[in-house]
Formats: sequence, structure tokens, C-alpha cells
Amino acid sequence: MGREMTAAPGPAHTTHAADNSPFIVGLASHSDLAPGQISTLIDSVVNFLLELKQHLPATELIVMMDVNDPVSPAIAAALQALSISIESLTADAAAALVRRSSLLLALWDGRSSSVADDTADLVLRFLGVRGAHTQAENCIEISTVANELDVAARLVFWIAARRRGDDNTPPSAYYLLSAGDSVLDVQPSMPQSLQRRLADLNEYNQDFERFSADSGPQRSASLMRDPAVMLALSDGATVAAIDRQFVKADSLAGYMQRQSDRLFNLFGITAFTMGVAYLVYDKITESKALLMFYVLILFVSLLIFYFFQTKRWFGKYLAYRALAETLRVRFYLAVAGIDRVQSRALITLTGISRFAGFGWICFVLDAIEPVAANGAAADDNPALRARLVDQDWIEDQYRYFVRKVAAMEKHRFWIGRLKNGVFIVVLIVLSVMFMFGGALHDVDARPGLPLKNVLTFFSGTLAVVLGVWELRQNKMAVQELLWQYRNQLSQYQRARRALQRISSRSRRDAVLEELGENSLMEIYLWAIHRYHREHAPPSAF
Repeated sequence: MGREMTAAPGPAHTTHAADNSPFIVGLASHSDLAPGQISTLIDSVVNFLLELKQHLPATELIVMMDVNDPVSPAIAAALQALSISIESLTADAAAALVRRSSLLLALWDGRSSSVADDTADLVLRFLGVRGAHTQAENCIEISTVANELDVAARLVFWIAARRRGDDNTPPSAYYLLSAGDSVLDVQPSMPQSLQRRLADLNEYNQDFERFSADSGPQRSASLMRDPAVMLALSDGATVAAIDRQFVKADSLAGYMQRQSDRLFNLFGITAFTMGVAYLVYDKITESKALLMFYVLILFVSLLIFYFFQTKRWFGKYLAYRALAETLRVRFYLAVAGIDRVQSRALITLTGISRFAGFGWICFVLDAIEPVAANGAAADDNPALRARLVDQDWIEDQYRYFVRKVAAMEKHRFWIGRLKNGVFIVVLIVLSVMFMFGGALHDVDARPGLPLKNVLTFFSGTLAVVLGVWELRQNKMAVQELLWQYRNQLSQYQRARRALQRISSRSRRDAVLEELGENSLMEIYLWAIHRYHREHAPPSAF
């Protein structure tokens, strides 16, 4: 695949586990840098990477560079002391830097160029200013922004560098963001929004370290049901790497969901207890002890809410679930030999990256990108790949969503019956009280307790139960979940039928591509709906 993992001579650099989600910095530089500034440039590179490491103490930092880069040996020696891994690219380095880097570090003179794959071309392609095959020389305008850069898009860290015979480049460093076809916004300090995304990525890795150290929770099952078969594929290493990241994200998503559900259930129980306690105080006995109990529950529940709110279980569950399902789709598309689905573009299209706690997901997805475009040729064993995809993905997900939709519809049916029953009982009790209220007030259920109060307490309790249940269903967003399951079932049902009638390889790939994109869109839209139930919509950075 034209890629090898190398490091400078000396001890191994990697200090994190294989399932750590790394942050990848691509390095691009001119081949004709003025020799007198090399040491200064290396110091600037080291300082920048040290700043990144401060934000990523639990995250592996990888610097990816062309093995033929003239400054590679000097930078590799400097990175060895920092325990930073180096990924050396031996072929198609420019494409790999654009595809896989989460941030591009450019030793650049700030001028445009018509030369393909040089530093200026890489900067502009990475920022989306120039297409992959464009060789026209743009006139670049640099604009200093007054506000924070919008880092929902990709960033370049620009270290100004002089080329041989050029003495005019100022010794400065900036973060760059595309602001148009030929305009780049610059900011001298790290944007706060980038700091938040780095902190979220690092917290993701820390969460998994804590999860792995806890013997209680179990990891999710691997997608590689027959590892020997999948590892024998030409891109087996890439498939295995995606699978490791899926197991990590899915395990954490399940853990955060359980924690979030327990918190929702606790609040439901608290609301029910408070409602019943108030009814007992109002209709059964006006005990001061009961009133104090009511106040105590209210105070304790507020403390619990504000304490567990800092855990961000629900927000993490949504982000980790969105990542896990993205990795599931990317895994099977990789098995099929398809890498044309750009999940980063879909994330940007839906706007989910602008929601707090979601922007870092692209960093994980960058690391699973194949080094070369169309790196998985899928021609080593197309029949095997088709069988794996059809059985392990299409059929498995189809049956999963069939079961889920059927179970949720059955549950909704019986819950509807129960709610109707409760409503009828409450209506009957209220009707009896309306017609015989005076008489019931004179009948004591026990000395000093009118039967009317007992019936009021009974009907009020049923109303509290109904209200608390509705609150829980609303918090759990059951309707949105059923909506998402039905849509996913429809997607897999159509793909399943289409694949049974298709023999053409190109048509088959097109169906799988469409399924992957539609499935990812459903996932992101569901996450957005769930997020809106608990948070305000995102504002501009």
C-alpha cells in the first residue's frame, strides 16, 4: 500500500495502546529551504508539537511525513526525544497527507504555486481551496481575523519559511483556515474551539483507559467474526484497525448509555416519589415529617443533578454512538473494497460537527483513512468480500432492525393500552367524585380520613405515574429511536433486494455506497434530534 511505519533510531516511540485513537499531524515543507534557518524551523516545529502534547496527554501524537522530505532526518531526531511516533510515507505522500492528516503543519513561504504536490499545493488542497488536479496558480490573500477561527473545517499550522534566494519571508507562525477561493484567514494562537476538540479527543481516550481498567463492563463484540479470513485480505491490516476503533467506540457508547439511562430512571423515580409524597401530605395526612421528606428529596435530587451533569454521560453517549456506527459502516465498506464514501463530508453536511462534543470525531476518522485513494482494490477475492458483506453486514443489520422495530412497536402497543386503561380509571374515579362528592366526603375510609380523599389520592397517583412515564419516554426519545430504526430498516431492505438482483461489480458497489451514505445520514440526524432534546442548538464559534 505504499506505506511503512518507521521511527528515528533509538527506543520505540509509541507509548499508548494499539486501540488509542491518535491525532495525526501531517508535515509538508519546501525541498529548497534556506539552510541557515533549519534549526530555527525545527525549534518552531518542536514548540508547536509540545503545545499539542499538552492538550493530548493521554493521546498518541503521530507526525506523518514524506520519507524524501529533506528536513525529515533532522525533525525525526528532534521528535525522538519527545516520544512522538513518526509515520514515513514512501509513495503517494501528497495524497496521504491530505487524506489522513487531522492538522497540516506546513513549512511554507506563503506563496502560491502551479507545481502539483508542492507545499503550496498541499496547503491549498488540504484547506479545500484547490482541487486534487488543479495546477492553476492562485493569488493568495492573507487576512488576519478579529474573532476565533471556525475550526469545524480543517486547519493548517503555518510556519513561515524562506526558500533559497528569498530573504523576505517573515519569521512568524499562524493557524490558517480557508475563507474563500483565494483568501486565507490567519490567527497567531491556537483557537479555543480547536482546544475544546483536542480536549474531547483526549477525554475519549481517557474514558477508554478507565473503562479498560474496570473489570466490570464488557467490551463489545468485534466485527471480525472470522479474523483469519479478513486478515488474509490485501487490506486486512486496515480493516483490523477500523475494527479496533469500532470495538472501542461501541463499548464506550454502551457504557455511557447505561449510565445515562440509570440517571434518567433515577430522576423518574424521584419525580414519582415527590408526587406521591405531596399527595399523601395533601390528602392523607398533613405530617410535618412528610413535608420535610419532600423537601429533602427535592434538595438531594438537585444536588445529584448538578453533580452528574458534569459527567456528560448523555452527550458522550450520542457522540460515541455516532462514531461507533460510522466505524461500523466504514468497516464493511472497507471489506467490500470501497473507500469513496467520505464520512467527513457527510459530518460537515449535517452540521453535527458544530455541536459541542462532536467535532473531535473527524480526528478518529482521519486515522482510519487508507494511505492511498482506492487502496482496497477488492480484486484479490471479490466473491469472498461479497459474501462477508452480504452475511455479516446487510443480513445481520436487516435482521437486527426487523427485531428492534417489531419489539418497539409491540411495546408501544401495550403501553398505549396501559395508558388508555389508566386514563379510563382516572375518568371513572373523577366521574364518581363529581356525582357523589358530597356523600363520599361524609364516608370515612378510616377515622378522620374521608373516602373522597382516598379516591383523590388514588386518581392523583395514577396521574403521577402516567406523567412520570411520559416524561421518561420523552427523555429517552423513544419515538425518535423507533423512527430511526424504521428508516434504517427501509434502507437495508432496499439494499438487500437490490443486491439479490445485481451481478455487476460496479452496480453492486454503487448500491453499497448509497447504503453507507444513507445509513450514516440517518445516524447523524438521529443524534442531532436527541441532542436537541437536552441542549440548545449550536451557535457560531
